[in-house]
This record gives sequence, structure tokens and C-alpha cells, in this order.
Amino acid sequence: MKLINKTVCIALCAAMVLLSLCSCTMLSSSAREKEPVLTVGEYSVPYELYYYITMNLRKDLPDATEEEIEAEAFEMLREIYGVFALAEEYDISFDDEDVEKVVDEAAQLAIEECGGKKEYKEALGKSYMNDSVFRLLKKHSHVADVVHTSIINSGKYPLDAEKIKALAMSDEFIRVKQILIMTEDSINSAEDTYFTTGEEHTDEEALAIANEAYEKAMAGEDFDSLVDEYGEALHMFNNTDGYYITRGMWEEENENAAFALEIGEISPVVKSSSGYSIFLRCEKSEAYIEANTDSLADDYYTAQYNLLLLEKIEGLEIKKLEAYESMLKEESEK
Repeated sequence: MKLINKTVCIALCAAMVLLSLCSCTMLSSSAREKEPVLTVGEYSVPYELYYYITMNLRKDLPDATEEEIEAEAFEMLREIYGVFALAEEYDISFDDEDVEKVVDEAAQLAIEECGGKKEYKEALGKSYMNDSVFRLLKKHSHVADVVHTSIINSGKYPLDAEKIKALAMSDEFIRVKQILIMTEDSINSAEDTYFTTGEEHTDEEALAIANEAYEKAMAGEDFDSLVDEYGEALHMFNNTDGYYITRGMWEEENENAAFALEIGEISPVVKSSSGYSIFLRCEKSEAYIEANTDSLADDYYTAQYNLLLLEKIEGLEIKKLEAYESMLKEESEK
């Protein structure tokens, strides 16, 4: 729910899992693997990275067309290189010694866990990855953390607990409850910590269920009871507090619908990549804010990071290089 684009995590999650399993010192890529096939803004995308992303997308989204795979891959690449572009604004170089040291230390530890370079290479290959891609994605995750911390400490945002409480009570935050009905697509791409893994619905079935829940809500049935009856967001189960959200935490469709509500108002059915949602805006609780100041502060800082990153992502143009079509054709003929 707090990711700008949930599809980004589909291709990146395998890398993060492998991080706990294996890495090693640099194993050279071939000239073919290193050849640029795209540019994202001023950054060149090597074939090995694009191959890794698209192969994992084909595995995770077996019913997607090649055009859909390409579109998803481009979104992921914008997110990866958007982090590097944002880092430059905060004078953080993704190639400096500190960053390289973090990658090298992780690599050294992981090769010991893998049992050697050969085993490491084989483990990466099972996820369509090589050493260079692993290192780039590790660098990406570390730089994202450094940028996030730099944004918090930039002086632009409140750090004092009392100021955070005042911010949470202001129009920057709203409190909403959600009835979420998931589709097959949203279930397949969901993070288990946020959503149920129950019965799958087609898009048409999910919409029909959402409309039924909406009609009951508009007829005056208790919203919390409808959440328990229909909802598929784990956070909302047995939770009368709902969500306290600020801009940058959710998908734009859901945020726009929630922020458009007056207190006590129920939204129409809203479609997003998470599924179909109905929102109820509620009065905020000072007691809740007092008890959850730290988590609200974390949410706010992450939201600000997301908004800044999204601005960078939207400004990155992707261009196909001459090698792009030839290498894709080569892969399709295998």
C-alpha cells in the first residue's frame, strides 16, 4: 500500500531475497551482457538488467502480453534510475567509496554463505541474474535508504514530536476506513503483509462484490461490519481505527478518492491496481495520534520521499537504442 508502484516490487523482490543468500566480489559480465539497450534519462541500461526484469515479469505475469511486459519493465527501470537521479539532488553519488564498500561487504559475506563463486553464480542464474545486476540492485536499495535519511534530515520537515502531532491533526493527514475487494491480478502482485490470500475474483466478480458492499454502506449498514464481511485488506480486520494517510502513501486513485471526502462521507467504488475500494472518511482521534506519533512520522517521511521520487520518475524519458530490438529478437528465437 505504501509503494508508489506495486509492480516495482515484483522484479526487485527476488534480488532482495538473494541478498540474504549469496553474493561475491565482482564477476565480470560479458560484452553482450553489458551492452546498453535503453537510456533512462541520462542513464544507460545494460542488457543484463533489462533481461533480468523482463524474465521475472514473464514468470510472475504469465498472462501478460509482451507489450504489457515492456510497459511494466519500463516503470521498474524508471524507479531504479529515479532513485539515482534523486540521490544526485542531495549530493549523494551512487558510485562513491562508501556505497561501494557497502556492496562489497554484502558480497563478501554472501559468498561465504553460498560456499563459493561458482555456487553464487548458479544461485543468481536461477533468477535470471548475474553479479553485475545483483550489485546494481543492492546499490539501488542502499542509496534509496541514504536518500530517505537525507530527506528526513534536510531541515524541510518537522522532527519534533509535538510538531508531528500537530501535522497529523492538520489537513495533511486524513483518517479513512477501507473495504477492499481484490481481483486476480491484484492478488497475484500483492504483498502478503497487506492482503488476504483467500478466494480469487475475476475483475467482474470483484466489481460486483464491491458494488454490493457500496449499496449496503449507502443504505446505512455499519461500515465496520461491512469491512469484516467484505474486506480483503488485513490491516482493516478487527480495526476500528482505520488508516491515517497523507499524500504519497497510496496509489493516486485511492488518495484522490479519500482526500475528496468530507468527514462521514463514503466514496463511490474506486478501481486501482490493488482492486476495488470503498472509503469512509472519519474524524481523527487525538488519543490515537498521541499513541502513534512515531509511526505517523515514519509514514510522513516515507510519503515525502515517495513524492520526490515520483517527480523524478515522471521526468525520466526512456529511449530504445539500436541493440534493443536485435537482442529482443534474439531472445524470442531461443
